[in-house]
Amino acid sequence: MYFEVHATGIVERAQAPDIAMLYRSYLAACRNGNMPRQADFDVPELPQFAAFLMRLEPVGDGVFRYSYYGSGITAVAQFDITGQTTADFEGPLRAFFERAYAQCIETGQPLFTIHRAIKANLVHTWERLLLPVRMADGAVAFIVYNRPREFEQDFLQAILNGLPDGLIAFRATREANGELSGAVVLSANPAACDMFQIENIEGQQLRTALPLLHDSAVWEALVRVISTRSRELVEVCHQHQGTPRYLRFQITPLFDGAMMHIADVTALTLANIVLEREHEQLRSEISRQQSEGDVLRGLAHSDALTGALNRRGLFAAADEWSRKRDACSVIAVDIDSFKLINDRYGHGVGDNAIREIASVLMDVANQHDGFVARLGGDEFICVVPELLAPATELAEQARVRISVNPLASALGPVMLTCSLGVAEWLPSSSFDVALQIADKALYRAKKDGRNRVVSGHEPGTMTEPVLSLRSRAS
Repeated sequence: MYFEVHATGIVERAQAPDIAMLYRSYLAACRNGNMPRQADFDVPELPQFAAFLMRLEPVGDGVFRYSYYGSGITAVAQFDITGQTTADFEGPLRAFFERAYAQCIETGQPLFTIHRAIKANLVHTWERLLLPVRMADGAVAFIVYNRPREFEQDFLQAILNGLPDGLIAFRATREANGELSGAVVLSANPAACDMFQIENIEGQQLRTALPLLHDSAVWEALVRVISTRSRELVEVCHQHQGTPRYLRFQITPLFDGAMMHIADVTALTLANIVLEREHEQLRSEISRQQSEGDVLRGLAHSDALTGALNRRGLFAAADEWSRKRDACSVIAVDIDSFKLINDRYGHGVGDNAIREIASVLMDVANQHDGFVARLGGDEFICVVPELLAPATELAEQARVRISVNPLASALGPVMLTCSLGVAEWLPSSSFDVALQIADKALYRAKKDGRNRVVSGHEPGTMTEPVLSLRSRAS
């Protein structure tokens, strides 16, 4: 069983960006060096982290009960242990948990731990931030951030060796002041060695082992991946034995380094060039013959930025559903603090945020034969053929997926959250009424703190008029 416990260097050791943010929030909540009160630092006060938070409360004899277990942990681990205790674990894992909590209580300080997963089949290693808080009765409880950690090198190696494309894992090398100075190869699969006709490059500096990486576009992309924990895709053409070779580099973060996936796309690229030339005249002719009416009909019902339906498309689809559907549900979605994202990161990042959230919503809706519309700005409407309870679960799935996947930007990861309102669209009711109820539920979600799902009331319980979405300005 593999365990690590660290009282220092927490921010540097953590992979999940949320850990650094939560750790700093905790330190800010400490008063005169004393741990925060639970009333001031608890799950309800930390909605942006709630999906991967646990709350543990003492039950005696060094045992703690899980009084809250985040939906993100449940989704990844595929089980929920709310109401269970640390005593329900066995052997070394139970001893590890209880020793860590005891150390926290003794020092009154946070701890960062890493341990190999036992119960969760899909997780190789967990990393956790343990934050002690003082309960009203003086006892110590814990708010714990628990997140899957990426797989270790020995686990990755088995995957690397079986893939046809080149894969190289490397870690960053740094100066004494922490500045990035290079990258050392940890592992390269056989396909990568064959691609570059090299052997035994483990332990070598990446740019020495692979001169091709002197190409500024590739190296600069590597630096951005390590620095921002983002992903990069770069294509390079170079001369190989007198002929052009096209390589595609997909680079993703891995610990303090990166994983580089390299595909030789020469045949595909050359075929595309020939095909493009052959069809250029045909495309030009088609473009000339296409009438303005055809173009307008193609654009009339879709949103150019996201590919979702636009307002016209929404009501056209709703009218069609009203003639052939059973009961279904309407989900109103609004991006939280979208103006702040635009102001801080720029409208380009704002557009990327809209695209990312639209992609998640369409994925969830399409899996259930539903559809998604963008009403303009940062508002969306989803319609799914589900009753209220399962539709609310789908909304929660979408909310969690959005909140646990930061958006990359030049200024660093951008945390995205949405507020969602859900209403049932009964056969006896109109689409406008369902929209009004979902919109009102969305307003309550915003008012109650954002990043949450609220279910709407039955139509007969509405007492306040809500502006119909049909009448809103396009």
